[in-house]
Amino acid sequence: MKFSLRQSVGVPPARAMEAYGSPSFYDGRPARDDIDVREVVRHEATQDRVLLEVRFAFTGSVSPAVRAVVDPGKMSWITRTELLLAEGRSSWTVLPDHYPDRLRASGTYRFEEGDAGPDTCDVEVEGDLKVSVPIVGRSVEKVIVGDLRAYIADEVAGITGWAG
Repeated sequence: MKFSLRQSVGVPPARAMEAYGSPSFYDGRPARDDIDVREVVRHEATQDRVLLEVRFAFTGSVSPAVRAVVDPGKMSWITRTELLLAEGRSSWTVLPDHYPDRLRASGTYRFEEGDAGPDTCDVEVEGDLKVSVPIVGRSVEKVIVGDLRAYIADEVAGITGWAG
């Protein structure tokens, strides 16, 4: 299932990318829309590239049909993000801790100067998510994408309050 979202934030693009490339942006983040940040697993930074891996977990309830094929306690994953600072973009891939044959997700972030000028940024997120579970896969995709869109919107909004 393809999804996208575009959101403006009141910081310059470089500041938005700095947030997304910093472990402190994720540390202590409260659970939101059934998604909990567990830990920053890896962080590597050079002058023009940042690699960040963050472990997340789904903490919401699931239907009995989903529970029949997936253990809710094993719904965790690492999101690997590579920021290319000079290009103003990043790519991300979800690496499930369990059930790697049942979930695939990847996409991009783009950080561009906003319409309100150089002190604003439009963050555009595009992604593709596929759940390979017979019968319930498509409905699970819709739930995950809905939660993910809400989580990302909250995450982008949180950039303005990030102390760095």
